[in-house]
This record gives sequence, structure tokens and C-alpha cells, in this order.
Amino acid sequence: MIGRRGAGMRAAVAGAAVSFAAASAAFADPPDAARIRAARAAVFSRPEFRYTEPTKSDSLLDRILGWWSDVVQEFQSTHPVLFLVLLAGAGVLLVVILAHLAWTWRTARNAKFAVDDPGDLEAALRRLDPAPFRQRALDEAAVGQYDEAVRDLYTALLLTLDRRGAIRYAGHKAFLDYRIESSGDARASAALGQFADAYPPGSFGRRPPDPSRFEALVRTLDALTTSTAQAVGRSA
Repeated sequence: MIGRRGAGMRAAVAGAAVSFAAASAAFADPPDAARIRAARAAVFSRPEFRYTEPTKSDSLLDRILGWWSDVVQEFQSTHPVLFLVLLAGAGVLLVVILAHLAWTWRTARNAKFAVDDPGDLEAALRRLDPAPFRQRALDEAAVGQYDEAVRDLYTALLLTLDRRGAIRYAGHKAFLDYRIESSGDARASAALGQFADAYPPGSFGRRPPDPSRFEALVRTLDALTTSTAQAVGRSA
């Protein structure tokens, strides 16, 4: 009985304390604006609310350049005379490299074909040079080999027409291809027609070319060569 009375008294005392605290809070002064701002400033001044600019980390290239700059500066301060010697040597080497590049560029621009072997017909084909083929045709005709002479003279004609701009020489092309390409050039088309009467002499039962016909083909080729050279000279 006494225990139940003690517990009730303690509950009454606690309730009275709570009521007193609530009453005190009700009659206390409310916080003003200055106190609120001060509390806010205190909260935002904590480290977790502080804003700082993000730091930029150096790239690998920046670190390498920085390391190299430090090495050069340290070497310069340690060996000043040797540093100047190496710097002068690097400058001389740069001048030599630039001079070599300039000389190579100028040599390449002024390069000209040189025929070391007049009989090198493969090189003549690469240069589109008809002269070696014309000369071999003359040599073959001198010993009576007119079939071979006309074939070489025909090759010289094609290379001449290529230089003239009437056709584009290629080993895989047939005679008809060149006739079609040269249709816009009357002299080129006529020269091809003249050669068609003699080349190839044995393919269609035709008789081999005689000296007079061969000489006529040579004159036609030479006339085309002269007119082509004049046209190239005027365009230049």
C-alpha cells in the first residue's frame, strides 16, 4: 500500500515539473532576428559547409616539362660554362639540319631525269621518253628488221602522244583505246591511222613494211614531236 502511494507521489512531482517547464517556455521571450542570424552563421561556419575552389592537378605532360625544367636549371647553375657550350652546339646542329632540309627540297625540285643507258627502255617507259624507242627502231631498220622497227616506232608514237596530251599511255590498253582517246586531236588520230596500216604487219596477212613506208612513219613521228615540243614551249 505504501509502495503504491510513493509511486503516485513521484508521478505527481514529475508532472508538476513538466507543467512548470512548459509554463516557463510559454512566458519566455521569443528569439529575435539577430539571434537567428547568429545561429545560422554559426552553423554555416562549420567545416562541412565551407566552399573552396577545386584544385587542378597537373597533367603528365606538365609534370614531365616541370621535371625537365628543374633538371636544366640545376645543370645550368652547377655547370654554367658547359651549359653555354651545349647550347651553342645545339644551335649549330639546328642550323645544319635546316640547311640540309633546304638543300634536299631544292634538289628535289630541280631534279631532272638522266639517261645513263640509252638502251634502258624500261626507264624510258617510266619517263614517257620516246627517244630511245625511236633510236632502236632506226637501228633495227638499218639491218632490215622492219617488223621490229615499226613496233618500236609505234611505242615511240604512243609516248609522244602522251606528252602531247592526246592520250594516256598504259601497257594494258589496246590500239582501239588510243584511237578513241585521240579522237579530239586530228593530227594524233591521223598518225595512229597511218601506223595502223603497218602495225602489226603479219597479224592480218599484210605484207611487211618497206623502207619507204617506214621512213614515212618516222617523218610523221618527228613532225608530231616537233609540234608537241612547240606547244609545250608556248604553254610554259
